[in-house]
Amino acid sequence: MHEHVIAHLYIIEVTIKQEYKQFLEENFNGLKIKMPLFYNWENSLRFDLQVGDTNTEEYFKEVNKRSTALFRASFSETDKVFIVLNQYKIKRSKIRSSNYAFKQIAALKKSEVDYSTVRQLYEPDDMWNRAISKVAINSINYENILKAIANTDFSREPRIDSQIFFINIDKKLLFNMYDDRGLDIAAKDIETLRPLYTEFNTWLLDYDRSVIDQRMKKNKL
Repeated sequence: MHEHVIAHLYIIEVTIKQEYKQFLEENFNGLKIKMPLFYNWENSLRFDLQVGDTNTEEYFKEVNKRSTALFRASFSETDKVFIVLNQYKIKRSKIRSSNYAFKQIAALKKSEVDYSTVRQLYEPDDMWNRAISKVAINSINYENILKAIANTDFSREPRIDSQIFFINIDKKLLFNMYDDRGLDIAAKDIETLRPLYTEFNTWLLDYDRSVIDQRMKKNKL
């Protein structure tokens, strides 16, 4: 029985990793899942979450409002997603199954998460822990995760110290809120982004607006 369980877990882990790699190769070939998505993939948008003075309740309320609205516009309740956590590896540190992000996924089992180490993600000698799981979007309390990301650089709880990427398998779309300042959304097909570009145009980051406008005009049907 013990050997059977181990073999079963191994099969699940390999399946998650293989499916994840195959999905990226087919839809985002050459893209490394790391920050910043906007500067690493042409079919992408960058949104500004900041309004007013930082570290006030009003500030975080607006950050949460914008990030949640953009998330809901990027995912449907029936979508399947890969959720990817990157965490800088210090000595023997690991991403634990008890981390805050995974606690926000209903009924997530340890066997449904693939853990690995990624080298040279940013620098020649860096090393990162990575955790990948495939879940239904309606099993994720994404509002809590987004709020925790917004809190990361402040003395607020809860906080998340990992980079988190939501990869929409059905819509072939990537979503990464990098901190309280903003978030990036990338897609295989730029037309997938056009509704977001139109509906949330006033939230586009002004610093990159000219680049975004050019991308959308160049690819307009």
